[in-house]
Amino acid sequence: MCHAISDQEDRISVWLIGSIGVKEATSIRQELFPRIQAGFTHITFHLGEVTDMDSSGLGLLLAAKKIASDINASVTFLEVPTPLRERLILTGIII
Repeated sequence: MCHAISDQEDRISVWLIGSIGVKEATSIRQELFPRIQAGFTHITFHLGEVTDMDSSGLGLLLAAKKIASDINASVTFLEVPTPLRERLILTGIII
């Protein structure tokens, strides 16, 4: 399994695990995006177990952040490994 998603009240928690590529990003999008649009106000991504993330994974995070912004929800990234943190900063996903 490359991810787990849970929701409680107005929060969504997403745990990403291992390598996140095209196949994984597509699967996560299909499950996550409808939940975001259902009126949640906060999304937390737990990234501590991510070993690699290609442009599809980065696109997933960027799209989730955009959708959340459109509905005035906040997004938090926790436990980001240093190499991934550098990529998230370079792509503008986190500041």
